[in-house]
Amino acid sequence: MKDFILYTASPSRGNTVLWMLEECGADYEVVAMSFDDLKSPDYLTINPMGKVPALKHRNQVLTETAAIVTYLAEQFPNKNLIPSAGSEERGQYYRWLLFAIHLEYAGMDKLRGLVNEKHIRSSIGYGDLDTVVNTLRAHLENCEYIVDSHFTALDLYYTNLLDWLINRASALPADAVFIRYIERHKARPAASYAA
Repeated sequence: MKDFILYTASPSRGNTVLWMLEECGADYEVVAMSFDDLKSPDYLTINPMGKVPALKHRNQVLTETAAIVTYLAEQFPNKNLIPSAGSEERGQYYRWLLFAIHLEYAGMDKLRGLVNEKHIRSSIGYGDLDTVVNTLRAHLENCEYIVDSHFTALDLYYTNLLDWLINRASALPADAVFIRYIERHKARPAASYAA
C-alpha cells in the first residue's frame, strides 16, 4: 500500500496536489474519479463536501488544497518546500498562504459579476479585486518566489491558482509579472503532473 492516496478528478485542484506529490518524491497512488462520483455515498465518507482533492495519509484524510500542500511540505522537510518553523519566512509563508484565499474569492466574485460597494469593501476580507491584484503584483515584481529565496509549496500553489484565474477563468488580467511567475515555475519538471 502506498503512503499517500490522492482522490482527484481532472481537471481540478487535485492537479496541484499531484505536482506537490512529485516535488516531494512521495510514494503515492491516485484514485481517478469522475465528477459524478464526487457525490456518491462512498466518496462522501472521504470528503463530505463532495470535492477534490482529498488525500489519505496514515489514519487521516486531508482536504483543501492549501492545507494538503503545506502538510506535504512538512512531511518532507528534506525537500525544503516550506521555511523552517519559527523563522520569519515561515510567518510570511502563512501570511501569503491565507492571502491566496482573498485572491481566489476576489476572482470568483468577478466571475459572478459582483462588485463590492464601499460598505462591503470595508467589511469583506479582500476588500476589492484591484487591491488584491495590486498587492500581489507589487510583491512579485522584484522577486522570483512568494517567500524565502527558493521555490516552496507556496509557489506551487500560487502558480496553479494564478494560471487558473488568468488562463482558464479569465478572472484576472494577463499581467506580465504574473505570466513570468507562472512560466518560471511551470518549467519545473514535476509541474508536468499539474497539466
